[in-house]
Amino acid sequence: MTDNSELRHEDDNEAVQAVVDRVLSYQAGAPSGTVREELTSGLAEIGESRSEEWLASNAEAISNADPAQG
Repeated sequence: MTDNSELRHEDDNEAVQAVVDRVLSYQAGAPSGTVREELTSGLAEIGESRSEEWLASNAEAISNADPAQG
């Protein structure tokens, strides 16, 4: 596990980064399917979308993140 710093600077879009940060804070260590659902939902709330590759990569990274570092 890492200190999750790479996820804190995932996206140049501040609104998208806020979604990543929120999901990381609440879902670090959760199953990747749950994390992916939360990312997709959060992005929809702000009127954004990301590629399947982006979703899969970030869901996996957040799922593998250390909850204590979220």
